[in-house]
Amino acid sequence: MKLQISYNFTDLNEALDIARKTSDYADIIEVGPLLIYKEGINAIKQFKFNFPKKPIFANAKITASAQNAIGLFAQSGATLISILAGISQNTIKKASDEAKRCGIELILDIIDIHNAGQFMLDAKHLGIDILLIHNPSSIIDPTELSSQWQSIQGNTQLPLYITDKINRENIHQILNLKPQGIAIGSAITKSDNPHLEAQYFKSLLS
Repeated sequence: MKLQISYNFTDLNEALDIARKTSDYADIIEVGPLLIYKEGINAIKQFKFNFPKKPIFANAKITASAQNAIGLFAQSGATLISILAGISQNTIKKASDEAKRCGIELILDIIDIHNAGQFMLDAKHLGIDILLIHNPSSIIDPTELSSQWQSIQGNTQLPLYITDKINRENIHQILNLKPQGIAIGSAITKSDNPHLEAQYFKSLLS
């Protein structure tokens, strides 16, 4: 199970500073949406420069101009990029084709897991590499997610990652679902000791 750490700051220097303290425990480094909105592709370039051996995930949540956006992020050093599930399948397919041409992976961000089973069935033929599952609520409800997890898992062979407000209180419930990866942000990056928190969460993953 992989640990993806999300650095979702508006200050690039702060994000890089926290990343230097925690990146040893990250299988994937996520450059969060806020940082991308503030710094654009420069954020990707700086993370790639500072962590050249780590996969860099640009969580851009693409909705339009997908082919051009993917090309820009790939040239800047991203190895994974996200696109939202709610847009047209034609756009998603074009994005996946461009991602493959650029040699990067496309993550389908399912912000709302209603009708999740159908999204799972569609994702593979659209060329998706990873599915990112999370609740739209501000605090993840593992019970609610668990009730739909069987449908999610039963309709895809693609890797499943879970995100959204994962912390010490709910981590064991999340791990019981056995996703291929978890994405954690503020529980690590905004804690009093990010290094120790990253070490703790990484120690729980098999």
